[in-house]
Amino acid sequence: MEDVPEGRRCIKCKWIFKVKRNGIFRARLVACGYSQVPGVDFNESYAPVINDVSFRVMLIIKLFRGLQASIVDVETAFLHGNLQEEIYMKIPEGMNVKENNCLRLKRTIYGLVQSARKFYRRLVDILKGLGFVENKSDPCLLSKWEEDEILLIGVYVDDCLVIGKQNQIDKLIVELGDGGFNLKVTSSLTDYLSCRVIESETGNEIKIAQPHLINNLSNKFEEEVSQLKVYKTPGTPRFKIVRPDEDSILISSELQKRYRSGVGMLLYLTKYTRPDLCNVVRELSKCVDGATMGTYTEIVTHYQICS
Repeated sequence: MEDVPEGRRCIKCKWIFKVKRNGIFRARLVACGYSQVPGVDFNESYAPVINDVSFRVMLIIKLFRGLQASIVDVETAFLHGNLQEEIYMKIPEGMNVKENNCLRLKRTIYGLVQSARKFYRRLVDILKGLGFVENKSDPCLLSKWEEDEILLIGVYVDDCLVIGKQNQIDKLIVELGDGGFNLKVTSSLTDYLSCRVIESETGNEIKIAQPHLINNLSNKFEEEVSQLKVYKTPGTPRFKIVRPDEDSILISSELQKRYRSGVGMLLYLTKYTRPDLCNVVRELSKCVDGATMGTYTEIVTHYQICS
């Protein structure tokens, strides 16, 4: 706890209260990142995540080499990043201190613009210290060879997919725990990156699907899709979207948000499991900054197709 230095400003903070699905009450102190000053409170904020192609490659390697898979979740991940910047934060509500006092942050907390990047850098530095090597085409895919056996780890923020022999996975979990991380480990690979992973009983086939995303899409646009004609092809035949001109009637800002949300959901769907929708989603993406009423109705045409 320090006095505010001359010429510096404190970033804001607030308490976030939540009742989790298991009935646990959670309180989290969150920094208001929007009050940070670029170049003063942070410089770089980008944190990469594993590519969808790398995710498929990991599944293929698991399949052909008969390896095991675990999902390692780093709890309170954004509290582990080391700060190089000098950041001052206002005293949280409920603490009685001097009026001019503030907190100087030594580590990242939730809400800071650079929290994700700082955690990523610390995690990767620890993995490199354990002998892992970054993939040249995807820095979030790291590998390590031990006695002709490969150990893979895919990093997606605080959720890590680990593939290798079970004894290698167990050893890595212990080493990460010794590095100061609190880990939650799921030994079965059934869901990752919002994709359902289905492995055959024979162990020679893996499928990925996103039924919950399709259900969310249909539920969100249920009112609109109920009266639409169903097509057997992924998209309305002979339909091509053009950007709105000055004479076009744009939809309201509320519908515009729904349109963008729908396009975003379809984009995530095409990225992992439904490449057959890529062309029509590409058309829909042309007007996310100003859709007309005609283009808005197109977003919901694909409910029956996705189903």
